[in-house]
Amino acid sequence: MTEEDIQLDEVQDPDHIDYDYVPYGQIEHETRDENKPEVDFDEQARLTSVKHLFSKLDPAVVKAQGDAIGEIGLALRYRQDKELLMIRVVSAHGLASRQVARLSVDPQVEVKLLDSVDEDMIRTTIKKDSNNPVWNEILTFKVDEYSLEGTRVLFRVVDGSDVIGELMVPLDWDVLDGETEWFDLQDQRDWSIGGALHVRVKYTNPTTLHVNVASAEGLCGKDKDKLSDPYVRVTLAGKYPVKSTKVIKGTVNPVWSETFDYAIPVQLLQTATILLAVYNKNLIDADDFLGEARISLHDYKHFHEIDNWFPLADLKHVARHRSEWSKGAVEQELREALVAHITCRSPNLIFNNTSNKNRVIRLSCSKAGQKSKLTIKDGKLIFD
Repeated sequence: MTEEDIQLDEVQDPDHIDYDYVPYGQIEHETRDENKPEVDFDEQARLTSVKHLFSKLDPAVVKAQGDAIGEIGLALRYRQDKELLMIRVVSAHGLASRQVARLSVDPQVEVKLLDSVDEDMIRTTIKKDSNNPVWNEILTFKVDEYSLEGTRVLFRVVDGSDVIGELMVPLDWDVLDGETEWFDLQDQRDWSIGGALHVRVKYTNPTTLHVNVASAEGLCGKDKDKLSDPYVRVTLAGKYPVKSTKVIKGTVNPVWSETFDYAIPVQLLQTATILLAVYNKNLIDADDFLGEARISLHDYKHFHEIDNWFPLADLKHVARHRSEWSKGAVEQELREALVAHITCRSPNLIFNNTSNKNRVIRLSCSKAGQKSKLTIKDGKLIFD
């Protein structure tokens, strides 16, 4: 981290702090459509505009390169007399190429029943050089009525060998009305991952976060006997080591009941994220990934206890989540640096003659999109 990446800002009176804001005129200019008459924003609309403006600067909100972009229009219907699932692939909007050198795509939709024994796949035609293709094609699957509800249909939009985005739709009678609905495409994931993880989280004064990995149910069986040897890797965003539970042999419903403790100041709890990754232990090959659960402590009240089941999902390729975890680590690093500087009263240009002054020192890292702030009041360090 270089000096040009970091900016310091000071406020002499912490009792009269003007927090960073964007002028309303700038918001209005950013959000106004020149072809439409001006309208008055209410307070909620104004807050939304502020959030939209900052989202363009926030790497945790802006879609990272590689995230799926676009939406797809689908209509589903079931013919009971013929036990036939009919899917109309209508069109798609805003598709984006995964290749830097190309702007347009040659999209095709692959449709597959995930819970079918045969798991047959049917494809639409390919639309050349179109980011907004129109197919209007009907694809059909033979499905027994008794196994229809709960069956999952996977829609994957591809551009040659590149996956633009995909969508999974669980079937029920509400979606089988034959009406066209629009769905946002998501990043590619492993849909074989399933199950849930039972986790308890508790914070005790002065600085200890307890993470108890209790058990799991319904894990994916990776071995030949359809069982696994699961264990959990536990990570807390920031400068914390990765910890692991013991391996439970031959089960998809393991019980660990192991607790891991992390020393973290209460001021950093709201920026903390707990990541729990479940793996199947292999003796020779790399361990099989069985899914992840992510627990954000943004709204956590440290005097309460979290005791919940968390569904497992494939989060390995979600760049936005990874960016958010990295930002939490950056903020902790910034705060630790400020504490170290204040303790050593260095550098002098910042901390000279501050013992009898009230000051607020802000530290920001533009590349990480993160800010941190410390207050010195009557010569004492105060965390916000």
